[in-house]
Amino acid sequence: MADINLIPKEYKGRRESLGIIFSKTGGIILILLILGLLLYGGLLFYSQKLNKTLNDVKQSITDLDSKRSPQLEDTIIKTDKKLVLIEGLFKKHFYWSQIFGKIEELTVPQVYFSETKMSFADEKLNIIFAGSSPTYTALAQQMASFKGEPLVEEVEVSNIALSEQKGIKFDLSIIFSQNALLNPLK
Repeated sequence: MADINLIPKEYKGRRESLGIIFSKTGGIILILLILGLLLYGGLLFYSQKLNKTLNDVKQSITDLDSKRSPQLEDTIIKTDKKLVLIEGLFKKHFYWSQIFGKIEELTVPQVYFSETKMSFADEKLNIIFAGSSPTYTALAQQMASFKGEPLVEEVEVSNIALSEQKGIKFDLSIIFSQNALLNPLK
């Protein structure tokens, strides 16, 4: 018997090509679906692994926290504060004896200092000497001696007066930089 087909031949070719297209699309969709499921499963497994690691870390923190000793921690903190204080003292230790040695070295032999006042403000050392000199030349030499020192920032003379017994009386103000006190002099 003859095969009766009511579908025209042009549609029949299209149907076969649509079947091929749908079968390729279906295969791609199936592959993408499988890849999506594998990716989801991998992420789910990774999430569980991260949660387990997080729980392990939390347990470690709890174990370490139970081993803490507040008294020991307080002792350590107090010791650290003392060490910081001592470090600051060593960093800001004043070398007064070296300043006196430097002043003695810079003093002109004819000049005599009778009184000294010292103050430390604005990170500078100010020393005021009440002194006497036999001549103005010796006083000028004394000022030049202090001005020539790199650690001396400023030299001022005030209250200059003549004295029958000691020649010239004066007040000499010398301002040293902070480096003069904090660093050992050479």
